[in-house]
Amino acid sequence: MKIKGTHELKSPFRLGTEGFTLVELLVVIAIIGTLAALFSGNILSALRKGDEVSCTNNLRNMGQSAIAYSLEERFFPVAKGKNPPAYESLNVLVNSGAGSDLSPDVFVCPSSLEVPAEKDEDNNFILDEDACSYAWLGKRTKSSTSADTALGSDDSMANKELAIDENHENFLMVVYAGGDVRKMTREEIPEGRSLPKRLVGQTGGE
Repeated sequence: MKIKGTHELKSPFRLGTEGFTLVELLVVIAIIGTLAALFSGNILSALRKGDEVSCTNNLRNMGQSAIAYSLEERFFPVAKGKNPPAYESLNVLVNSGAGSDLSPDVFVCPSSLEVPAEKDEDNNFILDEDACSYAWLGKRTKSSTSADTALGSDDSMANKELAIDENHENFLMVVYAGGDVRKMTREEIPEGRSLPKRLVGQTGGE
C-alpha cells in the first residue's frame, strides 16, 4: 500500500483558497455601489434629523437656564452695550448660577462649523465668536415678556446660493421665552433680517 507524502495530502482548510475571480469582484463592487446609491439619501436624511434633535436639546437647555435666570434677575441674560454679540450675552448666562451646569457643547449646533470652547483647569470656559453658533437677545428683555418672544436661535441657515454650507437648510431652530423650541422657516423671518426679531448673531448689532 502506497502512502502519500505529507506534501500530497490535501487539508480541508485549503479548499477555496484560490480567492475570488475578477468577475466575482466586479459583481460585488457593483452590488455595493448600488446599495450605497440607494441608501445614501436616507443616511444623509437621518444625519440631518439627528443634528436637528441635538440642536433642539441645546436650545431647550439654554432656554430653561435663561428662564431660571430671569425669574431671579427679572430680566433675561443680555450683556451690556447696544446689541452686544450673542456669545457675550450667553457668557452672562454661563457665569450665573442658573447656567453654571451648561457645557461648552450646548452652545454649538452639530450642523455648524464652530468648535466648543475648552475648559480650563478649574472646569470653567469662556465663549467667543468661534465657540458659539447661536444667536441671542440683543436688548434687555423682562421676564414678563410674551411666551412667544424669541430668546435664541441658530445664527444662520444653510444656503447654497450664498455659499453658506453650515447649519440647517432653509430653517432655524428657535427657543422662546415660554420654553418651547420650534422651527422657523426662511419665509417666516421678518423682511430685511436674517434672524428672528430681537436676536443678534456673533458680531451683534443686527
